[in-house]
Amino acid sequence: MPYSRSDGAWPLRHLVLFAVVACGFAVGSGGTLQEAAAVDKSYRVVDGTADARTYNGYRRYHAGCNHCHGPDGVGSTFASSLVDRPLDIEEFRRVVRNGRSSGGASVMKGFANDPNFAPYIDDIYAYLQARSEGALGRGRPKRVEP
Repeated sequence: MPYSRSDGAWPLRHLVLFAVVACGFAVGSGGTLQEAAAVDKSYRVVDGTADARTYNGYRRYHAGCNHCHGPDGVGSTFASSLVDRPLDIEEFRRVVRNGRSSGGASVMKGFANDPNFAPYIDDIYAYLQARSEGALGRGRPKRVEP
């Protein structure tokens, strides 16, 4: 039966079929189901070894962000955890560039003009996403050798 719903929604059977085909394509093209599910991940960690971007995010995070947000993004008495309730990438970029105020005593300055952080926001996000999702534990990760 052709697609003809007036509300524009896809029938459940079409969504299930699409998911099965997408996973089959990923596996058939040399990928794994884990890689198929990781399409929206900004990091790549295999057996505790981080890709260059994620490792650089670890380095950049620990060069400045950890002073307020604690080691490994777990938070401190001064600033919130960045791994317990992670932001989506667009919100993260906005907050890092522009800063944020909670209306009280908590204020984070913006880093849009800081050459040590602004160009590496996505790398820092990759590291924090890997931490948040349990792909990386605490401490310095191993890194893929170039």
